Amino acid sequence: MGNPSASLSNVTVSYGRVLALDGFDLEIPSRGVHGLLGRNGAGKTTAIRALLGLLHLKGGSVCVLGADPVKTPETRRRISVLFSEDGLLPALTVMENLSVWCGFYGCSPGECADLTTGSLEAFGMLHAAKTPVKDLSTGNRRAVAMARVFAVPSDLVVLDEPTASLDPVKASEVRAVIKGCAGDRPVLLSTHNMSEAESVCESITMVHRGKRVLHGETGALTASSGFFVRTTGGAVVHRGEVLSPGPDGAVILESPLPASELLESLIAQGNRVEEFRRAGRNLEDVFMSLAREEGE
Repeated sequence: MGNPSASLSNVTVSYGRVLALDGFDLEIPSRGVHGLLGRNGAGKTTAIRALLGLLHLKGGSVCVLGADPVKTPETRRRISVLFSEDGLLPALTVMENLSVWCGFYGCSPGECADLTTGSLEAFGMLHAAKTPVKDLSTGNRRAVAMARVFAVPSDLVVLDEPTASLDPVKASEVRAVIKGCAGDRPVLLSTHNMSEAESVCESITMVHRGKRVLHGETGALTASSGFFVRTTGGAVVHRGEVLSPGPDGAVILESPLPASELLESLIAQGNRVEEFRRAGRNLEDVFMSLAREEGE
């Protein structure tokens, strides 16, 4: 994945007797969208706050854009963050809100106007530029907050559950924009929505009970050595065994053989194969498998 743009190394954070992060590691690549996945309460938001230097660490270290955000607090100005509390000013218009934030980052009035207009247009909210934030729906307010995050000239974008309040259509549009905007800077996307992560994230880290349980490129993590086999009779005969189909009428067959050799072998064993393909897993399957291993 190349050199990370930011990382947590063996980070431990406790709230009283509760370990929110327990020797947690996170590496955010220098480009693309990296997903931080886990259930509510797994430690995702705590990891983000640690990344921003907002917490006292019980152990471990943090490096963001080549610096420790606690020892070098100006590093935080290079990060654009969207928490669940969006921080928009209700009495100001949408355009005014974004312009104020761009101004905080040192942009001139002309630069603020250009950055604000471009980002609002990308997120489909330019029509609401002159609308006071207090008059926006919950979903549109969230979309404006994301437009603000991408409008400011930062070197790293952090999004905490960005589409939680959006309807399915708007959420799909926003995911596409997030993926497109990640071309010029890295994005950390924290979510418990596994299908969202699979559609947007090039790589992921799963956190469970404060520990990292999985890390890698999304495609590699969802790959499977198994094969999806559907026959006319349902059952599959393989190496002297009769394998019963699952609820979908197919058998998932694990085999080290290349696809062509396995298919040839199945046919030779008398199977009338109707459908044969590499079986795939999704991130939800992967997570549920890990949760079962943890006894949940």
